[in-house]
Amino acid sequence: MTDVDTISLAQVKSKALTWLWDRYIPSGAVTMCFGDGGVGKSFLSLAIAAAVTRGWPLPGEEQESKTPGNVIVQNAENALPTVVKPRLELLGADCERVHCINESEHRLTLSDERIEAAIVKHDAKLMILDPVQAYLGGAVSMNRAESVRLVLTQLAQMAERTKCAILLAGHLNKAGGAKANYRGLGSVDMFNSVPSVLYLGKPDDDDERVMVQGKNNLTEVGPSLMFRLSKADGFEWLGECDTTLEELLAKKTAAERDRKRAEAAEFLQDILSEGEIAAVEIVEMGLDNGFSESTLKRAKRSIGGRSRKEDGAWFWYMP
Repeated sequence: MTDVDTISLAQVKSKALTWLWDRYIPSGAVTMCFGDGGVGKSFLSLAIAAAVTRGWPLPGEEQESKTPGNVIVQNAENALPTVVKPRLELLGADCERVHCINESEHRLTLSDERIEAAIVKHDAKLMILDPVQAYLGGAVSMNRAESVRLVLTQLAQMAERTKCAILLAGHLNKAGGAKANYRGLGSVDMFNSVPSVLYLGKPDDDDERVMVQGKNNLTEVGPSLMFRLSKADGFEWLGECDTTLEELLAKKTAAERDRKRAEAAEFLQDILSEGEIAAVEIVEMGLDNGFSESTLKRAKRSIGGRSRKEDGAWFWYMP
């Protein structure tokens, strides 16, 4: 009979679950972030990196400040001196805490020993690889489950050893209407092999972006979040929103968007015709009628509505 090595769970020491970003990015594990090109995946990942280097809390975290940490950033699509560093500076990062593995002679892959060596060298809390497709290596087929799962399993084991959070950015495919786990470019195991998956999308407003958590194996799914990304104002978190994953991934036609905007504008015009109303009441009524807060804000701008603040509360009105 074959001798087999087994482990009793009585010998296994339980470990407390820790988070780099509560509910969204676990420490010691791999997180995927999917989105179309140009939607802001790189900017979002750098905003998270900036917060880590300063010890700033991220949305949804109650802790006012945390211990600053080091970050490793590998970006195959944007140059360090002209894009990555200027963005980090704009976001307020401590660039002394941001490091990059030199790929000038040898291209980095997910199975490269330099990843763990760099994490250990800098005691990094976060490592970003953007986009993941650029770091799979020639021996790995992104469309074959057995190939992708092996390299992601090895990466996850390394993350657990170092207690570093690994954030992989990936592109979406063009399969509109497909289930979320089939929307990432490449094998479905890019979704199945990691405990947390984030999706980025662009709603109606050109400057607004939405992040929706499509998978969380460790705790309950976190709320959807909005942020603004513009040349004039840079990056700004806007808070929670009601966008679902199905809505984010759905391909709305221009006619559908125009109809929704027109309906929201008509709704807002009607209720503001009676006079000034507290913004929280308008948002609550809007949600009951199928309009998100962001849609109502766009409608307010379109009809020329105004806002004013009194005793800490916002009110909307028509001039």
